[in-house]
Amino acid sequence: LSITNNRPGFIQLLHELTAFSKHPQIIFEATGVYSRTLQSFLEDYGYEYVVINPLKAKKEMNMGLRYNKTDKTDAYHLALI
Repeated sequence: LSITNNRPGFIQLLHELTAFSKHPQIIFEATGVYSRTLQSFLEDYGYEYVVINPLKAKKEMNMGLRYNKTDKTDAYHLALI
């Protein structure tokens, strides 16, 4: 699933998040302006989240010796952290 970092994307994200019976655990890397818009969206709708420094996330993921870097594997490893 790919969600754009704009109003239509956030509407789609809200739809995906409301499919959970409880608020899901949300974790993402701090990526400047891109993550700030997501952070603002989550706060507006009352979702709790964790923001990780990208360098710390990379270090933690490399300790698990990840070889194939993809958005999907990054999301999985962020969840493990």
